Amino acid sequence: MMRLRVHHLLCSALYVGKGYSEAFCGNMQRIVWWLWEEPDHVPERDKEAQGARNGRPGDGEKRKIRLVSEPDNICSACPNLGEGGCKLDDDRVVSKDEALAQALALETERVYSVTELLGIVGRNLTEEIFETSCHNCEWYAQGLCSYEALADRYRERETHYPKEISAEKVSAGFGKALNSFGT
Repeated sequence: MMRLRVHHLLCSALYVGKGYSEAFCGNMQRIVWWLWEEPDHVPERDKEAQGARNGRPGDGEKRKIRLVSEPDNICSACPNLGEGGCKLDDDRVVSKDEALAQALALETERVYSVTELLGIVGRNLTEEIFETSCHNCEWYAQGLCSYEALADRYRERETHYPKEISAEKVSAGFGKALNSFGT
């Protein structure tokens, strides 16, 4: 099962091949492909053929992710990963993940299907959440991402989203999250 940090739900959507090392970039590209490019929806009549073709479930409901606020599968190839977490500033990254989970109405340590998880993020992501979470990121500063591009990427997956969660839950989570970002 894939382990994924909450903020990597934003990073992975717009990944362009830049990173901390060659090993990190190769690992990130594999995970991005698994998360974003692997077919999520396979018509019922084609599911058996899809599974036989590549040995992996083709349906996003079968691919599972444990959402975490600690080093994940992406971090595993990062040269900045130490025994205590991220050498750059683990406490800040953990706080960022926890606040972003609240803002997006997600639960860390919960297992989601790819379809469910990306659907929730796509519905709940706002420009304010993006800017609050990403404004201090070096990749954001380099102009490698924007709210508009991220929202477009999530909209592409719109037809695969599960039922919406309540707007009240999203609003409550977002208010708490903004306070914890300390902006």
